[in-house]
Amino acid sequence: MTYLKNTVLLASVIAAAFLIPVTYGSPYIISDDRIRSLDVTPVLGRGYSVGTNSFQSTCLMIDEVTTPSYNYEYAFHDFTDSENVETELTGSVSLSFAYWMVKAEVNISAKTSGKSMTRTRIVVATMRIERYYSSVREEVSPLSEDALTLLDAQDYIGFFKSCGPNYVRSIRRAQELTALFKFTSASEENAREFALGLKASGAGLDASASFAMKEKYTSITSNLAITIVGYGLGLNAEGSSTLVSTTLEEYNDVMKFAFQSFTQNEDSHNIGMVYGIEIVPWVDNTAFQVASKVLDEEVEIEVPRSLQRKAVNQAAPDALWTSALNTADGRFVGGVGSGGAAVFTCSDTTQEIDRFGYCCEITSLYNPVTNVYVDDISLMGDGTTLVCNPVRKLDKSVVKNNMANNGEFVAHLDSLVRYKLNQLFFLEKCLTSVNSFDERYDHYLLKPKDSVKYDVNVENSFSVLDLRLTLDPKSDYGMITHLGNELDEFIEMYYSPCIAELFGTNEGTTPDVEPQYFMAYSWLTHDACSKLSCLADNMRWDRKDDSLGCVPSLIIADDTLYDPTNDGNSNCAKNNNVDTFAAATEVCKYEEQLLFTYQDTAKACWGDTVPDYLMNHFCMPQLSGRLATEDDITRINEKYLVCTGETHPSIAATPAATQRRRMSGDNNNLKPRQLSENLQETLLKTSFAENAENED
Repeated sequence: MTYLKNTVLLASVIAAAFLIPVTYGSPYIISDDRIRSLDVTPVLGRGYSVGTNSFQSTCLMIDEVTTPSYNYEYAFHDFTDSENVETELTGSVSLSFAYWMVKAEVNISAKTSGKSMTRTRIVVATMRIERYYSSVREEVSPLSEDALTLLDAQDYIGFFKSCGPNYVRSIRRAQELTALFKFTSASEENAREFALGLKASGAGLDASASFAMKEKYTSITSNLAITIVGYGLGLNAEGSSTLVSTTLEEYNDVMKFAFQSFTQNEDSHNIGMVYGIEIVPWVDNTAFQVASKVLDEEVEIEVPRSLQRKAVNQAAPDALWTSALNTADGRFVGGVGSGGAAVFTCSDTTQEIDRFGYCCEITSLYNPVTNVYVDDISLMGDGTTLVCNPVRKLDKSVVKNNMANNGEFVAHLDSLVRYKLNQLFFLEKCLTSVNSFDERYDHYLLKPKDSVKYDVNVENSFSVLDLRLTLDPKSDYGMITHLGNELDEFIEMYYSPCIAELFGTNEGTTPDVEPQYFMAYSWLTHDACSKLSCLADNMRWDRKDDSLGCVPSLIIADDTLYDPTNDGNSNCAKNNNVDTFAAATEVCKYEEQLLFTYQDTAKACWGDTVPDYLMNHFCMPQLSGRLATEDDITRINEKYLVCTGETHPSIAATPAATQRRRMSGDNNNLKPRQLSENLQETLLKTSFAENAENED
């Protein structure tokens, strides 16, 4: 039986890595679900990272904003004559915030109408206002004092971690009030006329709603149900009670109040659901450019070979330079060697040809033996070792793009470390919780988390014991220890070297950072940063192959095992304790044999389950109130036997000699006192029975 086992494919690793986009020097518009979550608060001037889809601190002080513009729409949808309501919903209603609510009501009505002689009618009225062009006035919006301090110290990484690589320049908001009228009528003509009356009374056009008092509408008004939902409202105490509507007269009051609330609120430009945002890289902000000194820095780098000109043979332009031509005659400037044959020359006769056939000024000839530039023409003899290594100043636009790209990368890298830390703490709390359950609940099924989509037929087959064996295979909280070791090695072998290369810490004769280096090269040009496999979630450092970078972590139960013969490998984090300095050879900080033994043993407890999958779906664990089936109980007990080598206490003649450890102490300490144990058992059974009835 397989429970949706995760497999990390190369394609998924590459896709995750390239969530880090190239940040162009232009605004970027986001108008989808990434910024419409109610759990985050987009604010003008707040930092934002495209790669991690996360908001950072607000580092731009907003003193003034532009005057926004508005779009107003009042839409009335009459579905009384519709044969296929769901098809019509795909039109303008699908753009409404209330679309899913309307669709749910339509589906319910479709089911009930088939069982009755009368047909359920649905009418939807939507009032919507979109507010846009609400933007920062950047010329009067300075950076915060703390942000200026970071930039003054040229702590660019600290700035991008705190303020993000981009900031929110403008926000588009929307407010909506949707009313759904549902009634039954055996007469299509009466239903149609009643719908027309509703349309006329919309938005306060007919406050009396007297049309509904006619005798022929008596059967309709007697079963009329009005559902009102509002989105992005800015309510205050005055008039907020008018949102409650039980009659058509009250409905007209609701529409009037909503219109006034949408248009006459003093702070209306800051009210509404976020529908889209415009983000801009910090490097395009003039205040940032001045504070960061990005335009003052003269960044010089070696010109890449792809931009250097090569010497050509005028007599045979297609001929290629070969090492055999690395002679005084071969690079004869006059165009003809001592033997009279045509040779390679530079288009600029004042330049010299290096050992590889590239042309440059004599002052750009570099001696790789002495590691210095030379201008001695006598060294250009047969078999010279001099190479062209010219240096040029970077264009300011390239400097800005490098800084923007590196800022986005740093934000993504920082989010990876935070993700691993949060995962570690979450696992610890989950293990503490699941181990607090008494063994008599081992075979009770767990309730999936409400925040995830799941298949009830699959997820309900996981029990308390399944979760315990998967997350704590050896009953020693070893999963927490090993994930902590993985994080430590990830930071030492990937994160720290990458950050050091971004700032040129390893360049030159001192370990000091060089802020110019952060502007000179994009992160992809650094070997320590370009291991794309390390940028995906749930990855650990690869101890075998330095070129690969990272492999799947222990938490996803991948088949990639540690190698017990790998303790002397140079690709692991080394033990840096003073007491190991006298040893004959270096050793890994975390012994490979211990890592292998734990992972190999845990695989018997995992079976076809994946720790990360169960943790994300069932932590923090809650009992569903249902006992596993007999077949599942047999499977779980067999899994327990294979994992622990012991028979589960529920079927053993005597309790196991070795009790499973609990972080809170001995298992008996977790049980209620004897006087209240029977009461607890009764309450639990009652709760389980009620849950089972509700789910049925």
